[in-house]
Parts: sequence; structure tokens; C-alpha cells
Amino acid sequence: MKKTNKDKKDSSVRINTTVTGEPAKWLEEWKRRGLVTSYTDAVIQALRAFKEKVTEQDLKSAQLGNIRRAEEW
Repeated sequence: MKKTNKDKKDSSVRINTTVTGEPAKWLEEWKRRGLVTSYTDAVIQALRAFKEKVTEQDLKSAQLGNIRRAEEW
């Protein structure tokens, strides 16, 4: 039986894009400074940072919902 992507432990996504403008300058600067080892590394780091931010916002939203429910009691 052939495994589908859903059956695999790890998923993969191929991103083939050209970055221009200010974000391209950021990438070049970060690579020059050694903050990222490659553009792939930069994208992965950016996605991790974005995930952290989204998780933080989700937690704040849940906390606000809990506070509102507590006030209704």
C-alpha cells in the first residue's frame, strides 16, 4: 500500500517564488550577517516566528473569551 502525504509523519511543501523589494533586501542582509545560512533557512525561521505570533494571538483571544465568560457569571 502506497503511503499518501496524510499518512506520513512529516509533510513537505515546495515553494518556488521570487522575493523582490524590501523583503529581498532583508534576506540579503540577514544572509550577509550570518543570521541565516540560506534563503530556505530564512523562510523556515520566518514561518516559525509567524507561527509563534499566531499562537500568541490565539492564546490572547482565548484568555479574553475566558475573561468575558467569567464576567457574565
